[in-house]
Amino acid sequence: MLRVEDIYTQEILELSSQVPTNSRLDNPDVTITKGTPICGSIMTVDLNLKDGMIDDIGLEIRSCALGKASASIFVKNAKGLNLDDVKKVKKDLVSFFKTGDFKMQSAFDKYKYFEPARLVPYRHDSIMLVIDATIEGLETTK
Repeated sequence: MLRVEDIYTQEILELSSQVPTNSRLDNPDVTITKGTPICGSIMTVDLNLKDGMIDDIGLEIRSCALGKASASIFVKNAKGLNLDDVKKVKKDLVSFFKTGDFKMQSAFDKYKYFEPARLVPYRHDSIMLVIDATIEGLETTK
């Protein structure tokens, strides 16, 4: 049986303390707030877009270390991504959670640290929160 410390590894805790931004954008093109009903995590994602790609991203995070660690990885690599790119990140991460086969792009390779959480499906929503909010935001601009 997994223990809390098995999921909240040193790598996850370090990533969760390194979110590159925890502030909102002044004049975002789009804002999405999403939450997870099981754990109560809430994240607001602000996006500025240029030619359909993420030009800047702002966050307000009220989440556990898993959500913060995921936001840290994602935000560091989000600039220049379009809707299809973000959907691919989601597809690859969902596949990893289901199969254990890690095929993420090198920019997102730190998602491998979520291996222990892979075995706890009710925690996946918190990890996916920043990605899901970004997809929803990009879809509203189409």
